Amino acid sequence: MKRLDVVILLVAVGASAGASAQEPPFPIAAWSRTTAAVETQGAPVERGAAVFNNWCSACHSRGPQNAPGTASLQIKYQGSVPAALEDRRDLTPEVVKVFVRNGVAMMAPFRKTEVSDADLDALATYLTQR
Repeated sequence: MKRLDVVILLVAVGASAGASAQEPPFPIAAWSRTTAAVETQGAPVERGAAVFNNWCSACHSRGPQNAPGTASLQIKYQGSVPAALEDRRDLTPEVVKVFVRNGVAMMAPFRKTEVSDADLDALATYLTQR
């Protein structure tokens, strides 16, 4: 998936080589899974929500589709804590950061080039201070 994103980005940039430097070749909102897509967000909770939606929601969203991470946590905790990360109230910023940087079980770690330290701080704030 990441290689496809890079190929699409390179094709889009190459196709717009004649465009003005003031104008991006496509709207920032169209960027997929890049830190740049969320760096313009404001307050930490808002920015954290954007980071979650960009990087985490595919595996950890709420709802009947039971994304793989949510389904895994449902099995693990058997309902003793909510399976969806946005519904949890027992997470600490440190725990969020450890899991994001190191991964756990089938979850791969996220590098600083994917989720910057500032975005990770915002994500930790979003998941723990609502």
